[in-house]
Amino acid sequence: MLRGIELRNFKAHEELSAQLVEGINFVYGPNGAGKTSLLEAIAVALYGSKWLQRTKAKWGDLLRRGAREGEIRLSLVGVDGAEYTIVRRFTASSSVPSATYALADGKPVARGDQDVTAVAARAVGLSIDEFANLAYIRQGELRRLLAEADYLDRLFRLDEFDDLDEVVREAVAEAGKKRANAEGRRDALERSLAELRARIAKLEAERAEAERKAEELRPRAEEYKKVEEEYQRLRARSAALEQETAALRRESESLEEELVSLDIEREKKGEELAELARLEAELASLPSPDPALEQQYHEAQRVLQALTSMDPAVRSFRPEELEALKAEREELIARRAELNNKLAMAREVARIASRAREGRCPVCGSPLSPETAQRHAEEAKRLEEELRRAEARLMQLEVELRRLEKLREEYLRYKEYLPLDVDSIKRRVEELRRAYEAQREAERRRAEIEARLKRRRALEEELKALDSRRAEAEARLGEAKRRLAEAEQELAQLRPKLAELEGLYAELRAAYEEWLKASARAEELAKQLAAAKAEAEKAEAELGRARAEAEAHAKAEERGKALRAALRDIKPLARKMFIDAVNAELNSAFLRLRHKEELRSASLAQEEGRYYVVVSRADGQRFLHTSLSLGEQNLVALALRVALAKALLGRPPFLILDEPTEHLDEVHRRRIVELVRDLARDVRTVIVTSHLGEFEEVADNRIDL
Repeated sequence: MLRGIELRNFKAHEELSAQLVEGINFVYGPNGAGKTSLLEAIAVALYGSKWLQRTKAKWGDLLRRGAREGEIRLSLVGVDGAEYTIVRRFTASSSVPSATYALADGKPVARGDQDVTAVAARAVGLSIDEFANLAYIRQGELRRLLAEADYLDRLFRLDEFDDLDEVVREAVAEAGKKRANAEGRRDALERSLAELRARIAKLEAERAEAERKAEELRPRAEEYKKVEEEYQRLRARSAALEQETAALRRESESLEEELVSLDIEREKKGEELAELARLEAELASLPSPDPALEQQYHEAQRVLQALTSMDPAVRSFRPEELEALKAEREELIARRAELNNKLAMAREVARIASRAREGRCPVCGSPLSPETAQRHAEEAKRLEEELRRAEARLMQLEVELRRLEKLREEYLRYKEYLPLDVDSIKRRVEELRRAYEAQREAERRRAEIEARLKRRRALEEELKALDSRRAEAEARLGEAKRRLAEAEQELAQLRPKLAELEGLYAELRAAYEEWLKASARAEELAKQLAAAKAEAEKAEAELGRARAEAEAHAKAEERGKALRAALRDIKPLARKMFIDAVNAELNSAFLRLRHKEELRSASLAQEEGRYYVVVSRADGQRFLHTSLSLGEQNLVALALRVALAKALLGRPPFLILDEPTEHLDEVHRRRIVELVRDLARDVRTVIVTSHLGEFEEVADNRIDL
C-alpha cells in the first residue's frame, strides 16, 4: 500500500507533500496543476532510470526550471509487510548515487539507482512492465489496448511462445548442422582409418626390408670405422708435415733475408765509420773563432744606423749661431721692457695733454702747446709700432731657438760620428757581416761534426751486435734446413701409404653410407609406424565419439521438432485461457459501466492476429467495439484495462488512473465513479486524478493541487 509522497523541485512542484490512504485517493486540480506529474513521480520513485528509458525522458526533463537538484521520497507498505521509504535525488544530468537509497523498517537495504529499483519492484510485487501496462492507466492510453495489434499478446506474454519457438527452431537447426557435421566427420574418419591401416601394413613391410639391408651392410660398416681411424691419423700426420715443411721453408727464407739485411746494415755502418774519420779531419782544419768579431759587427751596425737615421741638418749645426740667437733674444727682452715703460709714459703725457685748458698743463700749470701734445701722441704711436716689431721678432726667435735646441741635442748625441763617412761605414759593415756569417757557419759545422763524432762509440757497439746477430741467424738457418730435410723425407715415405689407404677408404665409405641410410630408413619407418598406429588409435576413438555425437544430435533434432509442434498446439490454448479469464472480469465491469440496458455483454475475441471487443445486444445481435461512440469505446477500454489488471495480477497492490473520465459525458462519468468505488473493495490503494469533482463523493482522501 502506498502511504505518501514528498517532492522537491520536481517539474512544476517546488515543494509538495501528499499523504495516501487505503481506499480511493482523489487528486483534484485544474489542467496544468501537476496532477500527472505527481503520478509520474510515483513511477520514477519506483523504477528510476528504467522508467526514463521506457518513456524516452531525461533527468533534466524532471528538474524544476532554475533548480540544481530535485528529490522524490515515497513511503509504502510492501507485499512482505515491511515499511519502505524510497528516496531518489537527481540533477539535470543524472541520479545522485549517494542520495539515492531505500530503507526497510528504517534500515538501509539498497543504495544507487539500479539497486533501489530492484528493491522497490520486489516491495510492490510488480515488474516495470506490469506496472506500466496494468497498474498505471495513463491519460490518453485507454484506446491503445485495442489499437496496437500485439499489445495484448505482450500482456498475455504469448510473444514468449514465439520467442521460445524461435529459440527451439534455432536449436533444431543447430542440432541438424551439428548432426550433419558429425556424420560427415564420422564418414571422413572411417575413410581415414582404412587408409591408415593400409599405410601401417606398407610401413611394416618397408621397415623389415630396411632392417634386412642394414644387417647385411653392418660388417663393411665396422671395417670402415677401423680404416677411417687409420686413414684420418695418416691424413692428420701428412697435413702436419705439410704445414711443418711450409713453415720451415718460410723460416729458412726469412733467415736468409735476415742475413742479407744484416750484411747490408753492416756495410752501412762501415761506411758511416769511414765518414766519421773524414769528418774528424775536417774538424781539425776548421779555423779558430774570433770572439771580438761579433761585437765589432754589431757596433758597426749601430754606428751605421745612427748615421742613416740622423737629421741632415745636424751636420750643418753651429753652436755659436745658437748662442748669438740667445743673446739677441735677451737684448729684445730688455728692449721690450724699455719700450713698455716709454710707451706707458708717452700715453700718460698724451692723456694729460688732452685735458689741457688755455695752453697749460693741468698738473703743473706750465705752458703746453697743441704741437707738443701732437708730438707726444705721435711718439706713443711710434713706440707701439716698435714694440709690436720687437714682439714679432721675439716669437720668431723662440721658434728658431726651439729648432736649434733640438738640433743641438742630436748634435751632442751624434757628435762623435759626424767626422765619419757613411759609405766607408757601409763597406766596413758589409765586410764584418761576411766575416761574421762565415765564422757562424764554421761554428755550426763544428757543432754538427762534433755531434756526429759522438756516435762513433755507439756505432762500433752496433757493429759488434750486428756480427753477433748474423752468427746466430746462420746457426738458426742451418737448424731449419736440417729439420726441413727430415720432414720432407718422412712425407715422401708417408704419401704412398696414404694413397693406398685412400682407395680402400673411399670404397668402404660408400658401403658405410648405404648402411647409414638403411639404418636411418629403418628408424624413420619405425617412427612413422608408431605415429601411424597412434593416429589409428586416435582415429578409432574419435570415430566412436563422432558416431555417438551424430546419434545424440539426431535425437536432439527430433526432440526439438516435437517441441515446436507442441508449442504450436499450446499457444492457442494459452491464448484461450487468458481470454476466458479476462472475459470473466470484462463482462462484469462492462455491465457496471453500460448505460444502455439493451447491451447485454462484452467479450474479448481474437481474429487474424488482432483483438476485438464484441458487444452483444438483447436481440442477439453482435458487433465490434469500433461501432460504438467515442465515449462508449473509452468505457469499454477502461473496463478491459480493469479486467486485465484483475485477471493477470489477481489483487493488484494499487491502481493509478490518470483522467479516466476524459472526453465522457456526465452519465458515463457517473458509471466510472461507481466502477472506481467498486474497485476499492479489491484493490487496497486507488489513485485517481481529474480536473472535475465527480470522485469527491467516493474518495477516502482528497489531494488538492
